[in-house]
Amino acid sequence: AASVASAAPAAEVPPAAAAQEAETEELRKMKHISTWNGAITDKYYWSQSLQELTVEVEVGTCKASDVKVEISATRLTVARGTEVLLMGKLHEKVLPEESIWHLEDEHQVIISLQKSRESWWKCVLEGDPEIDTTKVESTRKMEEYDGETQGAIRKIMFDQNQKIQGKPSSDQIRTAEMMKDAWNAPGSPFRGTEFDPTLLNLSGPVGDDFFKAMEEKRIEGARQRMEPASSSGEQ
Repeated sequence: AASVASAAPAAEVPPAAAAQEAETEELRKMKHISTWNGAITDKYYWSQSLQELTVEVEVGTCKASDVKVEISATRLTVARGTEVLLMGKLHEKVLPEESIWHLEDEHQVIISLQKSRESWWKCVLEGDPEIDTTKVESTRKMEEYDGETQGAIRKIMFDQNQKIQGKPSSDQIRTAEMMKDAWNAPGSPFRGTEFDPTLLNLSGPVGDDFFKAMEEKRIEGARQRMEPASSSGEQ
C-alpha cells in the first residue's frame, strides 16, 4: 500500500522571541507624529505650522493600496476599504495639488495639507475638538523664511554670540577687512606699517555708505594702477 507522508509539524516560535516580537509591534504602534501646535483626538493626531498641517490617522495593518485618501480644497476623507475612518469639512481651505499623504509603518496614514493662507487652525475638521490658538508657539522655523530674511537672522544671531564672547560683530569684522585693504593704500598714514586693528575705532555701528565709499575707492585705485600700464603698452 502506498504510504502517505505526514506533514512536518510547524516550527514553534520560542516564547522569548514571541514576546520580543509582540513588544516591538506594540512600540511601533506607540510611535506618533509630533503634536506641536496641534492636539490628539480620538480619531487622529495633528500638528501645524503657519503654512502646513500634518494629520496622522490609525488605519490598522494594511497596504497603501487598501487606503483611499481624498483631499479637496474644503474636505478630507480617509477610508480603508469600505470603512470610512475620517471624513469632514476642513477648518479652512487647503491647496489639494500641493497636499500629499503616505502610509507609515503599514498602519498609519500621514497627511500633509498645504494651507491656502498662513494662519493658525483651531481644529482640523469642523466640529472636532478645538485648541486655543492664542497659546500656540508662533516662532517660525528658519527654513520658513526667505533667503534674505534667513541671512539677516543668522547675522543677528552671530552678532549676539560675538557680543557675549566679547568679540567683534560682523559689521566690525567687515570694517576691519576693508581697512586692512586700505591700510597700505597711497595717502594712508599707516602705509608701510603692519596692520593693527586696535588703532581703528570699530566700536560703533557702520553704515552702508562707508562700505560703498570704500568699494568706490578700491575700484578707483585699481583703475589708476591700470592706467600707467596701459600707457606704457601704447608707446
